[in-house]
Amino acid sequence: MPVTERTLTVGEGGSVAFHVARPAGALVRVVVLEDADTWTLSDEERFQLAALASVTADDPEEDAIWGRYLHD
Repeated sequence: MPVTERTLTVGEGGSVAFHVARPAGALVRVVVLEDADTWTLSDEERFQLAALASVTADDPEEDAIWGRYLHD
């Protein structure tokens, strides 16, 4: 799975928008990290994040587990 990295400015109401090279209705996973000026990833951390993204399948059951973990 390709990984796209961009640094964006948060707009009014906390919104962020960008275009992806996927057809309408395609599922994508978005990971939001702090600004690169205040928090940077090492090459190893970037590799680990890309590896995680490449092996994580779209699995509603797994997503529900992560959702509970991240929101509790």
